[in-house]
Amino acid sequence: MKNNRFVLTGLLAAAMSFATIASAGDQDFTIINKTGMSLGSMYVAPESDAKSWGSDLFRGKVLPSGNQVEITFSNKNTECEYAIAFKDSSDNEYEIHNVDLCSISELHLSKSGDSILYKTVK
Repeated sequence: MKNNRFVLTGLLAAAMSFATIASAGDQDFTIINKTGMSLGSMYVAPESDAKSWGSDLFRGKVLPSGNQVEITFSNKNTECEYAIAFKDSSDNEYEIHNVDLCSISELHLSKSGDSILYKTVK
């Protein structure tokens, strides 16, 4: 009986670790733009390598203020903390850091002065 419990406990632990790693794969979320300006591009990079931006996730489309867009972001590693860069329609650049893409469903953007602020919803 003890051996069966040990095996079951081991299987549960392995399943839980696989679920954690799997959740770090596809990190889809919705961006809600409340900045008062249109955003023309968006890039993400692991926080540990915050200057290795990938391709434009807006794919050439513009996200006007007051609108939202679903982002499908397929992650090939197990990192969760990301830096996100945006460019507005005038090519001004903005960065936000330490966004946990493994645990959010929405990213609400606002603007204060020359900075983009964010709030996450799980």
